[in-house]
Amino acid sequence: MNVKAIIIVAGFVLFIAAPMLYLAFGRYMYSCSQPDPPLPEITFGEFPFHIEYEIHGERVVVEDSVICEFDGVATSWGGQGKYLKWKSYLSSDKTAPFGAALKVDGENQVYFSLGSPEYYMGAIERNEPNFYVFKVIAQGNNSGRKVIETDELYSIYGIKVMSYVFSSPIENIFK
Repeated sequence: MNVKAIIIVAGFVLFIAAPMLYLAFGRYMYSCSQPDPPLPEITFGEFPFHIEYEIHGERVVVEDSVICEFDGVATSWGGQGKYLKWKSYLSSDKTAPFGAALKVDGENQVYFSLGSPEYYMGAIERNEPNFYVFKVIAQGNNSGRKVIETDELYSIYGIKVMSYVFSSPIENIFK
């Protein structure tokens, strides 16, 4: 191939790719140009919870705390601007991915949803988190969550929730 042909092919590829590059990076650059959101005055919190359930006739009590920490400001690739990042984990297990896990058997795990760090740290105004239990399910290369209804939780997994108490969120100031 000669230089002229290479330039023509490169120009054509660039012409085709330019709109996609503009959409991808243009939105990101727009987000970068936006001001930072107000920062939280309180950046760390510990929120105890109590869950009591019965599994296959055996009573189990889980008492732990959700630890929430401010994790900086992030920029949206979709052009929605900047947002506050939060991280959360259990005080007993920093690697717990979704919440309090119940190992039902060698194959199945179900999780109690514990609420988001944004909720606990006063960054979003919502009612108390709804208590629900879910199972992680594989969907091709991705995984998702399937909410498990109370009757299914008992009939399939032998779990009966007796009681649960979650902490209230803090009142945070953002400036």
